Amino acid sequence: MPEFSLPAAATPAATRLPSVFARHQAVVGAALRAELDGKTLPIYDTLRYYMGWADINGGPINRSSQNGVAENDSAQNPAEGKRLRPTLCLLACEAVGGDPATALPAAAAIEMVHNFSLIHDDIEDGDRTRHHRPTLWVVWGEPVAIVAGNGLLVVADLAVHKLLAAGVSTDTAVAAGHILTERYLSMMEGQYLDIAYEGRTDVTVDEYLAMIERKTGALMKGAVELGAIIGSGGASDSEHAVDGLRAVGDDLGRIFQIRDDVLGIWGGPALGKPVGADIKRKKNSLPVVHVFEHARDAQRSELQRIYTGDEIEGDDVERVLEVMDALGTRNWCQDQAEIRWEQAHERLASLRLASGAAAELLELGEYLLIREA
Repeated sequence: MPEFSLPAAATPAATRLPSVFARHQAVVGAALRAELDGKTLPIYDTLRYYMGWADINGGPINRSSQNGVAENDSAQNPAEGKRLRPTLCLLACEAVGGDPATALPAAAAIEMVHNFSLIHDDIEDGDRTRHHRPTLWVVWGEPVAIVAGNGLLVVADLAVHKLLAAGVSTDTAVAAGHILTERYLSMMEGQYLDIAYEGRTDVTVDEYLAMIERKTGALMKGAVELGAIIGSGGASDSEHAVDGLRAVGDDLGRIFQIRDDVLGIWGGPALGKPVGADIKRKKNSLPVVHVFEHARDAQRSELQRIYTGDEIEGDDVERVLEVMDALGTRNWCQDQAEIRWEQAHERLASLRLASGAAAELLELGEYLLIREA
C-alpha cells in the first residue's frame, strides 16, 4: 500500500459537503433500509419516518416530489441527515486497504445508534423539529418515542451481527460488537453528564470537553475504529494504523461538537435559526461555558442575572453576545477546533493509508472544521 503524505497546510476550497458522502450514500441507504425490511408492526413505521424514508402516514417519501428532479439513489435526502458516521466507517475501512462492503453492517449499526440517541435527545431537549420535520415524540407522544428509540438500538445490535455473513472473521466480528456496545455506553454516560450540567453556571471548560468526548466523540471514534478494524482484519501489522485512525476519530468528534456549538450561537440562517438561538435555550454549550469561566466582576454578575432568570430574550441575548465578543469567545472556540484538527492532520500524515481514502479523510476533516450547517 503506498504511503500517503498530507500537505503542510491544506485550505478547504468551500464548505460544500465532500463528494465522499454521495459516493457511499446509496449503499449505506440500502443497508439501513434492509434492517427494517419485512417488519410490519407500527413501531417500525415510526422508525422509517424518523430515518427519513416515510411520511407520518407510513407512505414512502418520493424524492422527486420533494425537489422537482428525478429520483437518484445517490442523492442526498435532507430528511435522512448527512450520514457522517457510516461514511467515516466505510472510509476508514478503505483507508487500511479493506473492502467497504464488509463494513456495511457496522456502518448501518453505528448510524442506527446515532438515530436512537437523537430520538431520545429530542425528548430530553423538548425539540419539536429535526431536519425540518416534526420529531417522533411530537407526532406519536413521548412513551412511543422512548420505546421506538430503544427498539432502534436493538436493531443496531442485530445489524452488527451480520458482519460474519459479510465475510468478516469471527474474532473481528466479536471485537466489533464489543466496540459498538462500549461506544454507545460511553455516549450515554456523556448524555447523563450533559443533563447533569443543565442549569449550572460553574461547569469548567475541561469538564465540558470531557463530556463531549463521551457524548459526541464516542460514536465518531467508534465509527472510524470499527471501519479500521474490519478493514484490517485484525492483522498485527495494521495495529499502528488502527490506533492512529481511532485517535483521528476522537479528534473529529471534538471538532464536530465544537463547530456545532459555534453554529448554535452564531450560525444564523444557515441553520434555519436566529443568531443566539442556543443562548435563548440556555444550552450549556462550549461558548457559554467559556464566557462564564472567563467573565469577571460586573460581567459575571450580569451573566448570572440573565441565566438565573426564567427566560432569555431580546436585549439579554444581545448582552450575552456582547460579553462573548469582548472575551473573544467565538475565536477561542474555533481555535480549539483548529488545534484538534492540526493534531488529527499530523496523525494522518504519520500513517500508511490508501492514498485516495486518506485524501478524502483530509477533505472530510476540513469540512467539519468550517461547515455552516
